[in-house]
Amino acid sequence: MTAFHWLAPGSDLMISPRSMDRLYERFFGYGATTQEDGTPTYALPVDILETEDAYQLQATVAGVPQDGVEVTFEGGMLSITVKAVPIELQGKLIRQERPWGNWIRKLELPTEVDSASIAAHFENGVLTVRVPKAAKAKPVRIPIGAADKLIEG
Repeated sequence: MTAFHWLAPGSDLMISPRSMDRLYERFFGYGATTQEDGTPTYALPVDILETEDAYQLQATVAGVPQDGVEVTFEGGMLSITVKAVPIELQGKLIRQERPWGNWIRKLELPTEVDSASIAAHFENGVLTVRVPKAAKAKPVRIPIGAADKLIEG
């Protein structure tokens, strides 16, 4: 049996920003989880483009230095981890809409990739990861010859 949670008519979403996080998590399957130190961790949204010879992933990681981003590949799983550094406030925070915390995304890649040639590039707050397809994954055109030419040798 599924339980439905309703907001009371007098409730205010601004009182509990976690209510919106839970709402997104229920519908979209991602939301913040909390690490031991209390830092929230979110699922990193990515765009994935497939070309003839590679997969290209892009993720926006604005405000994070390059050394705060880690890309690893192990056992067919590509992991992107972004460690956020808290900003130092010079005044009183009135509104916070941008999520603060760490971001992580694990993507299972097809087995036909060239893992030794995976490359990551970081520019203007956008992380681009290029995952080349393995040679065996590319279609190979086989020329058709006449039967008499094959027997000649």
